[in-house]
Parts: sequence; C-alpha cells; structure tokens
Amino acid sequence: MAESIDVNELGRSVDLKSLSEDELVAVLRDALAEPGGSKNVDASVFARLVKGASKKQLEAIMGSEARRPVIDAIFGRMSEFYSSKGASSKRQVVHWHVTGAPGGDSDDYQTVMQHGSCTVSTSLDEEPRTELFMNGTEFLKVVTNNANPITLFMTRKLKVSGDVGFATALQKMFTIPSA
Repeated sequence: MAESIDVNELGRSVDLKSLSEDELVAVLRDALAEPGGSKNVDASVFARLVKGASKKQLEAIMGSEARRPVIDAIFGRMSEFYSSKGASSKRQVVHWHVTGAPGGDSDDYQTVMQHGSCTVSTSLDEEPRTELFMNGTEFLKVVTNNANPITLFMTRKLKVSGDVGFATALQKMFTIPSA
C-alpha cells in the first residue's frame, strides 16, 4: 500500500483481503498516533473493519505495537456509548483484562458506572463487582458487536469472575455500534 489511508476509508471501501497483516497494523497505528485520531474513527466503520478482518489480521493487530493504541481508543470512548439501561444507581465497578499482550501480560482497565455515567481508568483501585478476562481478538469482536459474549463465555473464551449475572447485563448498558 503506497499511500496513507485513514481508518474510516479503510473500513468503508478497502477490501481487507487485499492487505497484509503488516499493512493493516500500520494503518491503525498511524491513524491512532495522530492528535485526536481515535475521536475521528467512526465506531460503526471500525466495527465493519473488525467484522471484515481475518482472524490472522486481528491477531496481528493485537500482537503488534498497534494493540495498546487500539485498546486505549476503545476504552477512551467507552463513556460515549454508555446508556445506563439496566444499570442501578449503585456504584458498579468492572475490571477488564485483555489478555495475550506481547510478553504474556494483559491490558487492564477499570470502568465505574454510577449516576448515568461511566468513567474509565487503567488503575484497578476499587473492588470490582465483576471481572472479565478475554484475549485481544475476542475483545475486539465483543466491543464491536461481532461476537456474542454469552457464546464466548460458554466456550470459555471469555472468563468472568464475580457477579456473572451482572456481567451478562453489561451488554445492555452500552449502545454498541454494529457493522
């Protein structure tokens, strides 16, 4: 790929099968490195991109230097998609563990939902009601509505610690863009 292309254009009009894993990683890395890069990405277009990417392409993204910027972008916009449907007024804390980072680590985030708002941080400093563990590829699919979290739970690709019932209600609390 000779010229630069933004993520929205990539998701709308480029056949992902024509791109190598390295080219796809480079587009995401470069787009998210620009100031305000994640805010410029249309969430439904990103969902379409995840849906159209091969398993190898998604694994390449989540195994590359683009992994953390992609995950940061998703969590950085999570509060935009919080709808508080099904949420109580009680403070609800979720710890997210996106496993499979290079070196065997995980990328960990905390979401706190209360009074109709959702805040995100990388410090796991509150006792969670539930904790979610999934690899990066499955995470991308779940947050873009390209995988059913219940199916992933039943097939052990998504592990839940704590209140499983609350974990199943999480999906209703966010307006997840679809492809």
